[in-house]
Amino acid sequence: QRFDIPSGLSMIQNLYYRSKVDYVRLLSCNSVMDENVDSDFEVTADTKIKKQGTASNRIVIADGAGAGDIVTDSIASKDISQYDYLEGWIKITRSSEAATSAGNLKILLDDTANCASPLETLDVPALTDDTWTFFRVKLSNPESDTEIISVGLEYDSDLGACTVWLDDISVVKND
Repeated sequence: QRFDIPSGLSMIQNLYYRSKVDYVRLLSCNSVMDENVDSDFEVTADTKIKKQGTASNRIVIADGAGAGDIVTDSIASKDISQYDYLEGWIKITRSSEAATSAGNLKILLDDTANCASPLETLDVPALTDDTWTFFRVKLSNPESDTEIISVGLEYDSDLGACTVWLDDISVVKND
């Protein structure tokens, strides 16, 4: 395989690639997250702006949203105790076009409905406005993640009105 080297790059020290990966998809994001939707959120399936599959989840967050507001989706029970990392795609647009900080948004995994008492609360890394970002976050306590039935996105900082897209949320083994 051949790839162009970006013009702004001055040195490559190491290059890694995965020829295969052991994973479990938690959310394909092809349908709307609808288990628990905060009143300041509007969630739709966006078939135009997506990374994989037929759609992504487009979450429009109103200016009145507050820290701790969430949107969740129920999934069939999954034992992810043998996996190490959560991976997925996320994009944000804000009127200020300012980047976010790590932890402004969080992914929640829970064995109870509506992510009522999350087993995992994982910080989404810093995001650049209007740019798809692949995130990979280490699970905190995978050994207790034996019956995950709810996945959520938590708005954990006052970012103002914004739109967030989520796509292809999976857990992977670090091999």
